[in-house]
Amino acid sequence: MGTKMWKFLKGMFCTALFCGYFYVLFVNLVCGFSMSGIESRWDALKVLVCAFLMAAGLPGVIWYQHHRIEKLEKELEELQHF
Repeated sequence: MGTKMWKFLKGMFCTALFCGYFYVLFVNLVCGFSMSGIESRWDALKVLVCAFLMAAGLPGVIWYQHHRIEKLEKELEELQHF
């Protein structure tokens, strides 16, 4: 695959991750606050913490896996040249 195409796909992936972060955060907050079960500040705090952990955790895990796979692909290419 050409380097320009690879850079384009990498940029699209980064953009999707960035947008996905806000999508997850927004959906969790909207769904959490639209529930009728929030009766106290503690319930609202639990919704905020849950939304933050999901929004920060999921893209972080995907980002780590992406970089790890990229590193392993480079090592595999180096081994194939020998």
